[in-house]
Amino acid sequence: MVHGELVPPREVRVLSGDAELLDRLTALTGRGTVHSVFTRVVNVLTPRGELIALTARDAADAPRALVVDVANWAGQGLVPGHGVTFTDQCLELDIPRHPLRLTPAGARAWRPVAPSLAHLSPGGFAAAAARLDDLNRMHGPRGGMLGPVPGAGPMEAAVAAALDEGRTALVAALRDRNDAAIRRGILALLGLGPGLTPAGDDFLTGLALLAALPGSGLAPLLPALRDTLDEHPGRTTDLSLATLAEAASGRVRSELIDVLRQLADESRSPRALHVPVHAVLAIGHTSGSDTLSGLAAGLHLEEELRGSL
Repeated sequence: MVHGELVPPREVRVLSGDAELLDRLTALTGRGTVHSVFTRVVNVLTPRGELIALTARDAADAPRALVVDVANWAGQGLVPGHGVTFTDQCLELDIPRHPLRLTPAGARAWRPVAPSLAHLSPGGFAAAAARLDDLNRMHGPRGGMLGPVPGAGPMEAAVAAALDEGRTALVAALRDRNDAAIRRGILALLGLGPGLTPAGDDFLTGLALLAALPGSGLAPLLPALRDTLDEHPGRTTDLSLATLAEAASGRVRSELIDVLRQLADESRSPRALHVPVHAVLAIGHTSGSDTLSGLAAGLHLEEELRGSL
């Protein structure tokens, strides 16, 4: 309130959003809360306890995300714990003296439709994996699935070794179709590494994306992943839980779908992969690289499993 009067909220447009989320918003009313605030993203818990993201206008589309017409969230006065009112298809961020009303009406509905890779020629999965591996190792940051940074201390080196062990165990379990071992491999990686989405979780996201494609030989990963997330929700961060739950349904960020589109078109020059790969590598500190590591490992394994049929 200013001088005893209510301050009307400032209207801000939602430019685009996950189509499933936009549909849910039409019937969602009640109070939510701001979960976490960053320069380009604000995470919000809905009245149903679902974690969604409000991103700046230059961000790419993603599951559970709305792209909002703001340059960034710095200086908006938002802090974790602020209330969020959901009503009439709008979200009102209850910032003292500076409330914001986000209006999704007219927003472009985005659907994360990943292309099939089933048509790839013999050796196509291995070739795609090799291209991703090369680009990732050439341009990706160390500190996650690519190994520790030079001069890393004992703790960082131990985490990197554990990530490598978990990756090896999970790939072997998927190759053998051993459900119990798959679950152990998932649990070995879940929540492992620093950050909002730890490296082990990002690796699982890349694998899950491939497993969700029609005809994938990695399909046994998905029920095991869903069960592990349900049984061990405290093992990782809220953001990782949401990301992995969506990936298990084949729903991932648009940058990753762009990578798959390039891999699906074998007629394109290998250099065409550079732009979408660099867009993925820009995600987080090592998150993009770690997710590409999962994609590459999954593509290698798909080639192996194809050969065994």
